[in-house]
Amino acid sequence: MARKELYRGNTAYDLFYGQEAVVKERTRQPVPLTRPRTRTKTKARAMTQLRVRKQQKISPMAIAGFFAAGAFAVVLLMSYAKLTTVSDRVAHLKSELTDLQAQEEVLQAKYERTFDLNAIESSFAESGAMAKPRADQIIYVDMSEPDNAQVIQSKEDTGASKSVKDFFAMAVEYFR
Repeated sequence: MARKELYRGNTAYDLFYGQEAVVKERTRQPVPLTRPRTRTKTKARAMTQLRVRKQQKISPMAIAGFFAAGAFAVVLLMSYAKLTTVSDRVAHLKSELTDLQAQEEVLQAKYERTFDLNAIESSFAESGAMAKPRADQIIYVDMSEPDNAQVIQSKEDTGASKSVKDFFAMAVEYFR
């Protein structure tokens, strides 16, 4: 036996390589050779004649559908253009609002500096135009007109109803 026949690919797993390999080779039955399959010959098919249909008319509904889809696409593009314009305007107005708020703070500080009530009171008191009444002076207050006071009572919501109202207000604000 040739040495090559002893190595059948699985000798790495054979624990008794040298001893039983020879015995296995001797007791092995010969494997019958199988013939390769031959394909059966098929008959050549005759070429089928292609039938050509005449050109069909295009449906008016299909044409109307294409025009409708085109019109929808144009409307969609125009709405995106309008949305972009509005978004740009909102951004511009937000920056303008920020500038106006800063200007408001500056003007409020100037106003408070100009109209300092303590300074005005002291200047009028020094000039004599404003003086506190003396004990011998009498001041009359006219009370002939009826009172026109209004009492406004706030209606407090309960915790649950306020929570529900707040939830719906936030939902509306989110989807706006």
